[in-house]
Amino acid sequence: MNIDLYTVQLATSAVIIVAGVMFTLDTFLRRPDGAGRVWAASFMAGILASFAYAIWVALPGGWWAVAVGNAGTVLSVALLWNGSRVFNGRRSLGWASVAGAVVTAGAVLIEGEDGGDWAGSPIMFLIVGVVAALGAAESMRAPMRLNWTARGLTAMFVIVSLFYAARLVVFLVSGPESMMFRLFLSTEASAFVIIALVIVTVVSMVILQSERVPRAADRAPEMYTATGVLTPAAFRELVGDWLSRANYHDEQLVFARVCLDERAAIETAFGQSAGAELVDEFTAGVRRFSTPNSAVAWVGPGELMVVAPFERMEEARRNGLAIQAGLRERPIEQAEGLRTSASIGLAGTDANGYDFDALVAAATAAANEARERGGDAIEFAS
Repeated sequence: MNIDLYTVQLATSAVIIVAGVMFTLDTFLRRPDGAGRVWAASFMAGILASFAYAIWVALPGGWWAVAVGNAGTVLSVALLWNGSRVFNGRRSLGWASVAGAVVTAGAVLIEGEDGGDWAGSPIMFLIVGVVAALGAAESMRAPMRLNWTARGLTAMFVIVSLFYAARLVVFLVSGPESMMFRLFLSTEASAFVIIALVIVTVVSMVILQSERVPRAADRAPEMYTATGVLTPAAFRELVGDWLSRANYHDEQLVFARVCLDERAAIETAFGQSAGAELVDEFTAGVRRFSTPNSAVAWVGPGELMVVAPFERMEEARRNGLAIQAGLRERPIEQAEGLRTSASIGLAGTDANGYDFDALVAAATAAANEARERGGDAIEFAS
């Protein structure tokens, strides 16, 4: 049975629009979150691309819509990668996403109507393949790599990268009219790949967001989680006030991102319930061994943020060492011979300013560096 291009494009557009609307609504129902906003923008770019391609299919002479569609495709994949960077506490490279989209659109416009249906395609294939590979690498960085749900994103990025790399190679070697390209790498074939991957992507990202960003209705009446630490919203409000007053008095606050090292291994070896117990024990330990004038907040499973005033970063480091020493005294009951350890990233207002989000990002990046060193380490934000 042959399916015409218009029907394929209609199905692709329907899936992308429904997935994009669902994820965007879910994002709006949660507290403001950088990764969620970037991912929502990615779906909006995907919806724009699907509309542009629909115009190209339905409107004779609508070659210009290919420029919009190709640019939207590149922007959508690039923003998925950037959202993963933000999720991991790294700086978004939004300018690179926009630049890639502009270059892609320019490649089509340069060839113009004479370029035909595949005008500028090699550039789009190359950029999408590269950006998807970067996304796959980013999804394997902590803290995203510690969540099994992120493996859906990893698989999506890998498949997209390989698919577009194959499209580029076959396009350049054999051309778009070759049997190989028309059977396995054509617009129709790519549509089915996109439909499957969009479904996997939206499910993975909704679960990732639900595990670390509570819904607005759930967070409003509560300041503390069940384990006795501040909710993200209460933490932002409380520490935001601290930052304002610390800035006025020219005093230093230090943000410490405290990350549990063994969670993924325990969950793999002993199951989700054992991992949940370990997280609760870790949270109780960090609360106990942090200074009494600190604020301790939930960030994600096995991820806490601790904020306290310290005149010097060395004092904050000693406090971090005290937390690590206290955690080591607590053996892991599920795994005989193992003890709890944590990677800690420190960011002070003297070096990083008084912006809440910038301090959280700096402490997270430092904690990721501590993890990459093998864990149970303390790193200062650069």
